[in-house]
Amino acid sequence: MKVGDLVIVASLGEIKAYKAAPRTLEAEAGLKPNEIKLDFLTAIDVVESHKKLSDLITDTTGDVKKAGFLNRAASGENHNLKDEIYKEAVKAVAEDIDMLIERYGDKKVFLSLPKIISNDVLNAMKYSDKIFRLIEKDLLKTDKNKLIEEFKPDILK
Repeated sequence: MKVGDLVIVASLGEIKAYKAAPRTLEAEAGLKPNEIKLDFLTAIDVVESHKKLSDLITDTTGDVKKAGFLNRAASGENHNLKDEIYKEAVKAVAEDIDMLIERYGDKKVFLSLPKIISNDVLNAMKYSDKIFRLIEKDLLKTDKNKLIEEFKPDILK
C-alpha cells in the first residue's frame, strides 16, 4: 500500500473508506511511499439492511397487509421477502462502493468484504476491475492502524 491508495471496508450494514496518507516528510516527498497512515474519509450506513421484515408486511397502523375481501383471504405469500431484502442490500452496498471508487479511487483500491457476501457484491459492482486486493473478512471493527497489516500480502506478514 502506498500514498494515495483507497481502503474500503464494508459489510451489508456499513461501509468505511480511508485514504493512505504520508506518515513522514520522506513519504510526502515520494522517497518512502510505504510509510503511510490511513486517514478516515467517510462512513456510509446502508439503509436497506436495516429494514425489518415486519415493516415490509404491515401498514402504518400495524395491520398485516392482506389482499382479498375484508382482509379474510390472502392472495400470495411473502416467502421471498428475505431474499429481496438481501438483494437490495447487496445492490446498495455495490453502488456505494462504486461511488467511493469513482470519487476517491485514483490509485489502487483495497477492499474488505465478509466472505459470505463478497461474490454477490463483486458481481453487482461496475468498478470491480479496479480492485487491487480483496480481503474476504469483516474488518469493519478493526483499528485503522491494523488495517495496513491486514492488506499486506501473506508473504510479507
